[in-house]
Amino acid sequence: MKITVFYDYICPFSYVGSHRLQKIANEYGLEIDWKGYEIHPEYPPQGKKRKITLRAARVSQSLSSVMEEEDIKFRLPGFVTNSRLALQAAEFSKTKNKFIEFHNRCYDSYFLRRENIGDLNIILDIGEKAGLDRSELEGVILNNKMQEYLDNYRDEAKSIDVLGVPTALFNDLRIHGVQSVETYKLFIKKFSN
Repeated sequence: MKITVFYDYICPFSYVGSHRLQKIANEYGLEIDWKGYEIHPEYPPQGKKRKITLRAARVSQSLSSVMEEEDIKFRLPGFVTNSRLALQAAEFSKTKNKFIEFHNRCYDSYFLRRENIGDLNIILDIGEKAGLDRSELEGVILNNKMQEYLDNYRDEAKSIDVLGVPTALFNDLRIHGVQSVETYKLFIKKFSN
């Protein structure tokens, strides 16, 4: 069964959703079409300090309970950054059959090691560790060779009312937000018949 998932590397709920979907992908024969969707293009690549707000506190509390369920080690970075370079690198990694390696390393870099994935050198390090040629990746990013894909994903997301990330598409049904493993399994069973 093929599903489409819109994600962003700076979204903690995308991180959890990705983890859950990968956990059940083999069991259910899922073919996941990952589409990067930059949720905050206005954030600077150098990052900025995360504001402490009531909304941020609620998100943190919600995340804590999700992380306990999933047994994921997790640390919200104390800053927010731009994900454009990471998403471009992810697209390039697809062309080299290294997407999942890059994808998981990128999330871990941001959410476990609190590294700034808006920094080109961090992305090149992640790419190299995922098995990508560093200089080739750098050339692709500096020349914006993958930006067209991201623009197309953004246009597609707008046309089908993707409201945020993660959003999973099961046929024509959009599932907004992270879901439990059991909920994902229910949708897979329902739409695979």
